[in-house]
Formats: sequence, C-alpha cells, structure tokens
Amino acid sequence: EHPRPRQECCVQVARYRAPPFPVDRGRYKPDKSDPRTPEYKKTLKFDRKMWGRQGDKSDPRTPEYKKTLKFDRKMWGRQGDKSGFSASICWPTEAELEEMLEEERDWQPSLAEMQSNIAARRAAEERERLAKEKLIAANLARMPQLIEQVHADRRLKQEQLEEAKKRKDHLMAQAQERLGYGVNPKSPKFIAMVEEIEKEERKQKKQAKKAKQEAMKEAYRKALEAAEGGRIQDGAAIDPQAQLKPHKGSS
Repeated sequence: EHPRPRQECCVQVARYRAPPFPVDRGRYKPDKSDPRTPEYKKTLKFDRKMWGRQGDKSDPRTPEYKKTLKFDRKMWGRQGDKSGFSASICWPTEAELEEMLEEERDWQPSLAEMQSNIAARRAAEERERLAKEKLIAANLARMPQLIEQVHADRRLKQEQLEEAKKRKDHLMAQAQERLGYGVNPKSPKFIAMVEEIEKEERKQKKQAKKAKQEAMKEAYRKALEAAEGGRIQDGAAIDPQAQLKPHKGSS
C-alpha cells in the first residue's frame, strides 16, 4: 500500500508545475568545443542524424508530427540525454493532467461506490439462487407426473406411427388390388387413388353416422310407444313431436 492516501498524491501531482519548455532548441545542441562532449557528437554525421530524426521546427519542410511534444517525448524515450531534451518534457502538462483526473473520476469509482456495487451484486446473486432453488424444488415435486406424461406421449406417438404404417400397408394393398401391380407411393396414380379412397371413407363414415342417428330415433320412438299406454293411465301426456337430444357418445 502507498504510505499516503491516493487523494493526497493526486493533489500533489495536480499542484506540480513543470518548467516551461524552451523555445530555443539550440541550447540542447551539443557544444563541440566542450572537451566533455563525445567525439561522435562533433561529427557532421551526427548533426545530420539528429536533424533527420528531430528536424527543425522553424523549417517549413519539417513534417508537422515532428513539431509536436509527443514526438519530442518519443525521441527522449529512444535516445535519452542524447536527444538533447530534458526529462521534464515527459511530465504531463496541466491540460493532460486534468484529462487524466477526469478519466480517473469516470472510470475508477470511489470506495463507497464500489462497496455499494458489490452489495447490490451479491443481493442479486442471492435472489437468483433462491429463485433457482425454488424452481428446482417445484420441478422435483412434479417429476413423477412429468415422467408419466413423457411415457404417455411416447406410447401415443408409437401408436400413431403403427397406425400410419398399417394405413400405408392397407393403401398399398388396395392399390395393388385395383391396379394389378405394385406402385410407387410417390407416383401420381397412387396419390390420386389415395384421395379417392379417403373420399369414399369419409362418405361411408357420414352414412354410418346418419344410420346410427336414425336407429337411435327409431329406438326412442318405439320406447315411447311402449310406454305410452301406462303413462296415459296415470294422467301424463306425451308429446311425440318433442325434439330428440343427441347421445353424448355420438359425434
């Protein structure tokens, strides 16, 4: 941990005032008459190299990116003191420092905010865990019923498949009996014949239903005639034109 609070360190950084950057870049040029200056800095090759890397900000031919503070910092990072710049240029300016503090306030919340967020996240996780446990308990209670329902659905599906297979075999047999030879189930003749058979079956079902209703009416009429004598003796009247209610089993 830091010996000082973070806020105090930020205040100290904000109060720092870096020395002004000199306009005259000539003061950073090595003094060739100084005996302490290395020999390679006294050569024309070194002067050309430094001009090629740094350029002259007063020269209109110098690219704009070489006239920025970012480029000067980059040169100091690569060459150190050989670049001719002071290490103070690497310190953030007042505007950059203000931008850094603003970004810190936006993306790094305070301790109270982080604790509040952690508590809210834990509460949400606890609610989710309790809801999941409740759902699991309810599903376990319904498990026998669900298992039985699954088995019933499988049995129903198997019966439907067997019924469809039997119907297909029956239609194939009828097609072979009518046409005298085996046909492809996908052929137009087989499809047309199936439609004709289904139409005949619907007609037969309709006739059977109508016959069943007629039989029920006749049985009801006979029952009324058989019971008419005894009910008349008791003084009860029977209306033979009364509407007949259909049987619950009929469709």
